[in-house]
Amino acid sequence: MGKRFSHGPDGGIGARKRQKVVHEAPTSEEITANRQLQQLLSFTQDPVRARHGLQSFKVFLDELLSPDSKDGDRLRILTSYLEAARPAEDNEHAVYLPDLMQIWSHGGQVGNDNIMSAVPVVLALLLKLLSQSLDTVRYGLGICRTLLQKRQQELIARNLSADKGKAFIISPTLRMLKEAISFDGGAIARPLFRARASMFKSLARNMGIVHIGDEAEDIRRPSARTNAVLFFLSALKFLQPEAKKELLSQRDIVAALTRDIKQDPAYLVRELLDGLRSHVLLDDKLPRDAKSSLLNTSTLTRLSALYQYRLDTPAENQPSIADLAHNVLMAACTNPACGVLRQDAGFYPREIDPNAAIPTAELEDLGLEAIVWMNKFKMEVSVRNYTLANFLPNLRPWSSVRQSELLTSIFKVAPELVANYFLTNKSFTFEPKLSATWIGYAAFLFNTVTLPLPDHFCRAPSFPELPPPTSIVIDSILPLPLNQKALARSLAHKSNMISFFATRILVVAIEKLDVAIKMHHDPSHSNKTVWAEAGRRLVDEFCQRSPGIKEMINAYRSIPEGDILHREAASRLLRLCYEVLPQVALMAKFDVSALLETSLRRLSAQELDDPRDFALSLKELENLLAIAGYSPGMRWFAVSEGLSLSPFTMLLKVCVDAPHGVALETIREVLNFVALEQQLVPAHDGHPGLLVLLEALQAYVRLSSSDSSTQIWAFLDNCLTRCANAPVKYIEKMQETKQEGGQDLAAAVVSPIVVAMLEQLPFIATKEGEQATIKALGRFLPKFLGLSATAGESRPLLELMFSRMVAHLADSKGKLAKSGVPRGLSFTYNPLSPTAETRAGGTKDPVGSKGGAKVSTAMDPEILEDTLHVPDGLEADNSGLVKWSTKTVDELVDEGYVSSLVALLASEHASIRKEALVNILKAAAKIKQSEYEEKEQVWLLLSELAETARDKINDEPLPSPIVSFAVHALHVVRDPTSSLYPKVNAFLTRGPCWIVDRLPLVDEILLEEPAVGDTYYTQTSWLLGYLIDGLRTPHDLELFHKKRARGPLFERILALAANPYMRLPLRTQVLRLLYRATGIEGGSTTLTTRFGIVNWLEAREAGCADPSEAALYGGLRGRIWATCDQDRVRSWSKGGLGS
Repeated sequence: MGKRFSHGPDGGIGARKRQKVVHEAPTSEEITANRQLQQLLSFTQDPVRARHGLQSFKVFLDELLSPDSKDGDRLRILTSYLEAARPAEDNEHAVYLPDLMQIWSHGGQVGNDNIMSAVPVVLALLLKLLSQSLDTVRYGLGICRTLLQKRQQELIARNLSADKGKAFIISPTLRMLKEAISFDGGAIARPLFRARASMFKSLARNMGIVHIGDEAEDIRRPSARTNAVLFFLSALKFLQPEAKKELLSQRDIVAALTRDIKQDPAYLVRELLDGLRSHVLLDDKLPRDAKSSLLNTSTLTRLSALYQYRLDTPAENQPSIADLAHNVLMAACTNPACGVLRQDAGFYPREIDPNAAIPTAELEDLGLEAIVWMNKFKMEVSVRNYTLANFLPNLRPWSSVRQSELLTSIFKVAPELVANYFLTNKSFTFEPKLSATWIGYAAFLFNTVTLPLPDHFCRAPSFPELPPPTSIVIDSILPLPLNQKALARSLAHKSNMISFFATRILVVAIEKLDVAIKMHHDPSHSNKTVWAEAGRRLVDEFCQRSPGIKEMINAYRSIPEGDILHREAASRLLRLCYEVLPQVALMAKFDVSALLETSLRRLSAQELDDPRDFALSLKELENLLAIAGYSPGMRWFAVSEGLSLSPFTMLLKVCVDAPHGVALETIREVLNFVALEQQLVPAHDGHPGLLVLLEALQAYVRLSSSDSSTQIWAFLDNCLTRCANAPVKYIEKMQETKQEGGQDLAAAVVSPIVVAMLEQLPFIATKEGEQATIKALGRFLPKFLGLSATAGESRPLLELMFSRMVAHLADSKGKLAKSGVPRGLSFTYNPLSPTAETRAGGTKDPVGSKGGAKVSTAMDPEILEDTLHVPDGLEADNSGLVKWSTKTVDELVDEGYVSSLVALLASEHASIRKEALVNILKAAAKIKQSEYEEKEQVWLLLSELAETARDKINDEPLPSPIVSFAVHALHVVRDPTSSLYPKVNAFLTRGPCWIVDRLPLVDEILLEEPAVGDTYYTQTSWLLGYLIDGLRTPHDLELFHKKRARGPLFERILALAANPYMRLPLRTQVLRLLYRATGIEGGSTTLTTRFGIVNWLEAREAGCADPSEAALYGGLRGRIWATCDQDRVRSWSKGGLGS
């Protein structure tokens, strides 16, 4: 082949060079007339002329959209042009702005990118301008409908799928679509979404075309991603729930939405977070599965990255991006309606059945080993909330308070995740190191341990048959990072902050353990042996993870005296060990005397100026006193080296000198307990114990100077110590004094302290230098003896002893001897415990006895009302007629909207009753067509109720007991684990309607055995609850006392309360039913004349050992007398009552 020769100066190389593309800026001119605008936008195949007209129109629209623009002439020009370009026939095939659309079409045919970009630019501006006035909305709707035509859809799809480098075409098209879908409140959102093959084409890809460059994205020139996200958010705002659900099901779009969110400008992130929260999370009409499609693990992880968002500069009073992201994540992860959180079973993993039937013999022989899954979850826990389980490891709770709050909030609503989280995240340990990271992690662990345990360890209304796995429970109480080695090293650390964190964590952990132990020993368990064994195993596991008692004691002793907060926490930790874990506490010999004396010395010396420090020191003292109560070797009346008084007297002095308002109840209880044990005060009922001495000391100190008040403490300590060391001696001396006083004092009683004071007073009087003490005692002793007489001690014997004391007091003028023991003194600083005659209120009962001879106790009417009054459970809420229609089936049943409709059947107004009946039928149909698990039972209940009420509500309300039964039964049928589930379903299958003068399930509950386990009292409590809510009117009262085959209902309820095995809460329910009856016209009279309620209450009170319960019976008798027809009752009883 011959050699080829090139032609021309450059040869073949010149012909193969790429032609240089030059983008020339379009020209423009000012528009001043309608005719001019028409000529500029008329169709032409000349691209230069077309771009000139489009650019002129763009400048014209920009000026109109300017905030400062008030040019009415330009607006009239635009309106005239739109009217002229308006098609003759306004239908779906009409083309608005035909010249503009033809220019766009021609630009697409010839591949002119400038025109393909310029037309969407002016259309976006035009739609934005037309949306600002109602007069121009019709033009905008016509343009939007034109965009939905096939040719325009093809052009839009072509623009959206342009090369990634042609963002100048993609961005204007997305802006135009955003304006179109939001125009006139989303008027064309639905048809635009139907054309999603074109309108949403390449949306996921376009969301990935981000701003490139070192400088921040200009808000006036947003990137293709920004426009794509804003278009997507507008679609979420204006689309219907069904369309929105389909949009959110597009995985590529959902994934692209948040992929680059961390690099987005701040304003776009705010728009995105606000849109997701408003139009997805808080949209009640959007199904849960649609929300969960968006809020997957990847989306949650990307949103959590906004905690470290760096491009935010919020204005004043504007929340930061991190705060907005936190609010969105809190709502998404803690609200079940948002689609992420699933209903768990508490501490029971997904794959186990806590109510599995295991033979009793096998449980007794093998114990917990008979439960195959009990030891299965030490290394891995299967959870229902798998999305959250995968998301939580991406959080950094030690670096951010918000992330720690989010994590603990999720743990609170999904307890199953606690054990799973720490089993799968073992990278961070609790090894003590004083750093910001360790402190953050310690605070997170403290908040986790503080979380409450789930009720019944699960979501059921009662405890399951089998206990939860011990490993899961202990991981919630002491998470895995809190092992014995780490906690012991933290307690012994030289940094007080680290030691304080460890102490506080152990305090809340033991408190939580105490709650768990009580739940394991709840009397309602059917398998008590297995639950008790699980409780013992839980304690053993806790002891293996927590440090020993010796480490706790050494940590307490090493705390500086000035660190009051830390000392209080450490003393509380030791107290909890003695109370909750005595087997651990008693392993070490701990002499609390030295620490107690140090605390007493600090308090008595008044070293603490701040009342808060004083209160903390008192709390520390209370904890040490509680520990001392568990120590049999505590020496209360031994004076140690360095102390002038015994610990008991020092404690008494602390109480007297305490500032006003400081809580001293615990210290008073300890003092009184020791005084009774040491026989310092009389032990008979009604005597206030050591409060007499405490009241006298406080009254004396308040009225005396500090110097004179200190004179009596040594004398008082001497008397108390002698009386405690030899109590029999002073009891015998009191007997001798009574014999000297004569036969009238044979049964008299005074405190042995008074006898000891009488014995020691002569020695003080003869001792040199004690004149100030004698003078102080002359003011103190009359007050003390007068208060003793007020407390019930024998006044004649006190007078006799005081007459002998006067001889040794400073009473030269005889004033003390003449005045004697003061009378009428009252307790000011310490509430005097009620005596036998005044306990529980001290009011006399007018119907308590025949002839008024017997005085009985009765509770104050206000306290009685607070105890026995139950709010009306069927109170009409007419708004329920409207609210239910917008709720999902789960919300209808579980959140009480159906119950509100049912309650309206008892309304006084016939129109409301009829409307409620219609809505109940509609709700029943909606429930039956749903996927609700118990839809058949709920539908059957509502249908039978409607059939029962259909012919009766025209004339009168449906009886309240029937309505109340329906409301309470609704809670049963939606919960298959309820013990009443079989009985309620058996009742519903008997017939299509109910007998309204017969109360449902009364015989089945009171006479028949429970269908599920030992749940008789649980079912009885449910029965009493619905009876209380169903007793509202005189007509309801007739149903309760109507004669029946097995007796009137009231008679059977009163017999039920006589059951000796029935506990106080159920007996109180019976009293609440009676109290409800007294509030109905004629109720008290009926109870008295037909059921002998007064005698029944007297008999119950006479056999009651609890004073507070006895006061309830007395108060209820008073209530019955106050509300009955007293004349009729007197006539009926022939003067036996109320005479």
